[in-house]
Amino acid sequence: MRRAQCRGCEGRQLIQFLDLGNMPLAGGFLAGPKEISREKTYPLPIHICESCGLVQTLEVVDPEIMFQNYSFSSSTIGPLVRHFEDYAIWLKQTMNPQSVVEFGCNDGVLLKPLEKLGIKTHGVDPSQNITEMARQKGLQVTTAYFGPQIAQELCEQLGQVDLITGSNVFAHNDRPELILEGAKILLKPEGHLCLEVMYAGALLDELQWDTLYHEHSVVYSLASLNTLLRRHGFHIVNAQRTPMHNGSLRVTAAIDMKEAVEKSVATIQAYENERAITSPQTWVAFGEKSKRKIQVVAEVFEQLSRHHRIAAYGASGKATMWVNACKMDYLLYVVDASPLRAGKMMPGTHTPIVFPDEFKRMPPEYILITAWNYADVICPKESWFRGVWSVPLPDLRFF
Repeated sequence: MRRAQCRGCEGRQLIQFLDLGNMPLAGGFLAGPKEISREKTYPLPIHICESCGLVQTLEVVDPEIMFQNYSFSSSTIGPLVRHFEDYAIWLKQTMNPQSVVEFGCNDGVLLKPLEKLGIKTHGVDPSQNITEMARQKGLQVTTAYFGPQIAQELCEQLGQVDLITGSNVFAHNDRPELILEGAKILLKPEGHLCLEVMYAGALLDELQWDTLYHEHSVVYSLASLNTLLRRHGFHIVNAQRTPMHNGSLRVTAAIDMKEAVEKSVATIQAYENERAITSPQTWVAFGEKSKRKIQVVAEVFEQLSRHHRIAAYGASGKATMWVNACKMDYLLYVVDASPLRAGKMMPGTHTPIVFPDEFKRMPPEYILITAWNYADVICPKESWFRGVWSVPLPDLRFF
């Protein structure tokens, strides 16, 4: 299904600035060869709204296909664990909530440190396999999509809460208004909504085209996010950039329209104005640079593959984008420590995904860190490797 209007302002003037062709789902890892015949690809053109500047895909993939057997467990990634421990402390110190509901809670990576701080929590996530992991940790979790109905049920069960939060999940929703309607039901009148979203500023600064996949249906700037929130009765009172996922935006939004807006909001607004972040021309230029970047990486590694053994490290969504856009069907394997991915095959190219032990047993000559935002964590962990490392962004680099 293809959307005809913007998710943020419902405008209909949408300008395409990048077309990534037909791509498999970034998280569509295959359990084995028998699944190859059933694998599907979907168009992936990227657009910007001329009215509000929201960057978005228009091709809508059924969320039941994308998220029911989810392959991303946040607690397996050290930097994310530390991020959420710090986030829990920040929430405690800045707002001191007594009760928190997190939508898209994954395996409880935030709920757990919040509970340790004495905060009552409840998680909501649509993935059965992931929510089961959270329950095994003793956490209270509902397997569902967060929206008005679930919010009403939780309100009857828990009462209204002080804070609702979602980290790197708000952009996964084709209908963000349902989350906001649910939040209005479940929040106390003086309550807050905290969102951590992939940030258009970081995407632009580092040319992160590889985060533009079907599961990430939108990329928010402060301006475009504020447009959406105001349409649904919220206004942003605090904003800050965080390093999560190589550049995210954290906003705190209030229902009470009288609540003061902090200086942090104006600081980011000034940056966005300087970068012309809502201008279609800005993103058309981004699209052209991205195509050149993909072409360079594709040509360099195709040449290397003729005479050298090459593998990749990090079976992330970024990896799916790189190996398919660059047609890297020559890779020996992709290394990943997650038990939800190792033993499976990459979407599209069907490259085997292996545990780090296999990497050590059969090392390549070159390895492309497809999870390039974690290069400073990966390389020290594999310090025994004597071959050549490389990262594709912000620039192709070998070391």
